[in-house]
Amino acid sequence: MSEYRYILEKGNKKQVCPQCGKKRFVRFIDTCTGEYLPGDYGRCDREVNCGYFHKPDTAAIHSPSDIKRIYTATKPAFRRLPVKQAAYIPFNILKQSRKGYEDNTFVQYLLRLFGSAITENLIKSYQIGSSNSRWPGACIFWFIDVSANVRAGQVKLFDDNGHTARYSTSEGEKRSCTTWLHSILKYNHELRGELFPEWLTTYLNQGGNYADCLYGEHLLQKDSIKPVAIVEAPATAIVASVYLPAFTWLAAGSLSYLTADRCKVLSGRQVYLFPDLSKNSTAYSLWSRKAKELAGITTFTVSNLLEKNATAIDRLNGLDLRDYLTRFDHKLFGINQKETNTLPPSDNGPVYMLSVNGEQLAIVRFISQSLLGPRFNDYIIGTFMLSNAKVCDLLFDESGSTIPMNDDFLETIRGRIGKDFIPAKLDGNNCLVHVNKC
Repeated sequence: MSEYRYILEKGNKKQVCPQCGKKRFVRFIDTCTGEYLPGDYGRCDREVNCGYFHKPDTAAIHSPSDIKRIYTATKPAFRRLPVKQAAYIPFNILKQSRKGYEDNTFVQYLLRLFGSAITENLIKSYQIGSSNSRWPGACIFWFIDVSANVRAGQVKLFDDNGHTARYSTSEGEKRSCTTWLHSILKYNHELRGELFPEWLTTYLNQGGNYADCLYGEHLLQKDSIKPVAIVEAPATAIVASVYLPAFTWLAAGSLSYLTADRCKVLSGRQVYLFPDLSKNSTAYSLWSRKAKELAGITTFTVSNLLEKNATAIDRLNGLDLRDYLTRFDHKLFGINQKETNTLPPSDNGPVYMLSVNGEQLAIVRFISQSLLGPRFNDYIIGTFMLSNAKVCDLLFDESGSTIPMNDDFLETIRGRIGKDFIPAKLDGNNCLVHVNKC
């Protein structure tokens, strides 16, 4: 049973957006009647470039014609439509995609970045597949949930630079070479006049509840302690997992896919969000609001790493974390989860050493910062990557100075954010640190 009366229509059906004129508009339906709301109620899925979203409420739908459309005499006023159970793609379909890597444009991009050993590990970990049916050389990103069910397969073609390839429609509109495997299979069976396999019929009948999990979610079972990092695109999660392996890297799949239903599997985990860049910081603002909405599930921290370092051109081009990471040789990061305290040569500024529990560790990378607010003197929590692949939080005051030991304060902050900070030294200065156990 749906929790809400008015919901966005499931599936791939799109209408023309009343604001931008693109055919990317999803309309609201009434779950009591199964009918559309008036045509201006809905959301454009061009969240950054358009952002149109007209959400209904009972007070807003008041004209006689609207009421007639929503409340019909032939249907009970409060009859709920049955909610269809999630259906899955058979695992043997995934297995059949484990080939053709020599033509897979994304895999070839990974090979150029990382070499064969790391690429083979990424293929295995993220279950990367190949598809030649819609676009020869395309990649399949399999969305596998925490229970190992194959929820969906996103098919995407990349160019030689690792960017999503584009094609032109008959109307001359440029679109990304991105679709879903079930759509390809449906089209191919219809083209040949064949009956659908039973699983595909069941899958299509679930009403659009396809990629209803986080990309990479199955990896949560492999390590229950590591902090989790979430980006928008599967390709970015895969690449970032090499540069910053102290996190379990997942992807929402889209800016708007970061929902409570998808994030409930993250309960109890420490989660960092890395939204793409966008004009006027739209994406960052949206995920910052989402982090507050999802606070009942677990602690979400939105990284401002890209926001602080982006140029106007970077924002205009919508760069993401992958675009920044791949400017560097991954070997310079020098992070190995089984190794060591040494920091590789770096041009990123001075090296800071943290002494905690008798261990000397170098701070490798800045991740994010968050403000504790007036109750805590506007202290700042800075989150950093350490040379042993762990993540730590350091406390600073407004001037950027470290904060010395204070038992009363530590007790208060423990109750506020659930973290135990301990005394340590940062370049010989007293400080307070929380090191994640990953």
